[in-house]
Amino acid sequence: MTRRSREPRLIGAELADVLRARGWDGRLAAARVVARWPEVVGDVVAAHCQPSRLEEDGTLQVLADSAAWATQLTYLQGKLLDRLGAECGPGLVRRIQVRTNEGRPRR
Repeated sequence: MTRRSREPRLIGAELADVLRARGWDGRLAAARVVARWPEVVGDVVAAHCQPSRLEEDGTLQVLADSAAWATQLTYLQGKLLDRLGAECGPGLVRRIQVRTNEGRPRR
């Protein structure tokens, strides 16, 4: 061990290094998006549209109850990206792809 490695570090920095080293930082980011989803979209929208997956390229897959909700979310995409950036970190979500229960993508 070098002298430098014995110096105290902030616990957050140490945890970030461990998460990154084990490849868990992507899963943590996705969990952050899911946890904050109702705050970002509001309770009414959250009751009808749920995030299902955050891709490595920053695409957030969202499952909507109906085509009407999918269309609504598609129209709000710009605002949602801004809110997700503010709540979960800038650049984490770069695009939103909405699907209905039928599985067809809405862009």
